[in-house]
Amino acid sequence: MDLDQLDLNPRITAAIKKGRLRSVKEVLCYSGPDLQRLTSLSTHDVQHLLRVAALLLQGSRVLTALQLFQQRESFPEQHQRLSLGCPVLDQFLGGGLPLEGITDLAGRSSAGKTQLGLQLCLTVQFPRQYGGLEAGAVYICTEDAFPSKRLWQLIEQQQQLRTDVPGEVIQKIRFSNHIFIEHAADVVSVCFCSHMAQCLGLWCRDQAQLNIPPG
Repeated sequence: MDLDQLDLNPRITAAIKKGRLRSVKEVLCYSGPDLQRLTSLSTHDVQHLLRVAALLLQGSRVLTALQLFQQRESFPEQHQRLSLGCPVLDQFLGGGLPLEGITDLAGRSSAGKTQLGLQLCLTVQFPRQYGGLEAGAVYICTEDAFPSKRLWQLIEQQQQLRTDVPGEVIQKIRFSNHIFIEHAADVVSVCFCSHMAQCLGLWCRDQAQLNIPPG
């Protein structure tokens, strides 16, 4: 989508173009601080820019249950499930986590929520034949610090944990290079990050359906 489609103050639009950002999708690929650095806009202006860009991509389409079902038949790859890396959990969940919408995981402290989130950041990078998506992950961190030590321990243990995947396949994956970490200190920030992620996913889905190369 062209930047001129954004309903913004001309001053903001000019700053975006001066920062050499060429599309709405490219705007959403940057964090707030990165956009401030590229455009020299204020924090308020950048937040407004991200909100307007996300709303433009989201649109106002309402789909019926029948339309969703028909999409499942026409685009089966977009409705597959993501493996948790554990055969028992995958079987319990009917093949893994659904990709549509948001899956909410709740539990008391030390129940394993963070561990599962970190594991999903790795399983999403595996080839599709092994339950992954050959993609990356966005980890929205609400703690003081990202649990990098726990992530690294999981990465080192993948060959022992994923015995269904050949060792040479695991060795080729650069797990830590495909996890984007965004810190969110409050509920508003978490909701905003989630909203932008959904809109970016919606944009990518539309590009695939129309067979349009990203960019």
